[in-house]
Amino acid sequence: MPAIRSDIKIGNLEKKLGLAKGAIRNPDGTDARSDKRLRTLREDYERMYAGPPVRISASMKATAAALKKAAAQKAKAAGLPKAAVKPAPQKATAKKAAPKKGAATPARKK
Repeated sequence: MPAIRSDIKIGNLEKKLGLAKGAIRNPDGTDARSDKRLRTLREDYERMYAGPPVRISASMKATAAALKKAAAQKAKAAGLPKAAVKPAPQKATAKKAAPKKGAATPARKK
């Protein structure tokens, strides 16, 4: 089967592949418009499922390293290989709310 061009419309693609109308879906589950291009649909899926990498702060890295070290020590004490014990998931800590603008801020000097 030859490669499918990215500029083909969804309606034409469904006909070409012998699919029923509405068989090709958007990432959110709704049926894709027949005049939508395949390239756009692929971009939508990429945005939803393979977006930009998640940024990890230094404190998150330190916590992960500490959990990994604790799991390795636990496995060593139990006589198990390191990969046998996984650390328990930690709850995310809530960030402090930023103060509202104008609330309890000192007056500026003129």
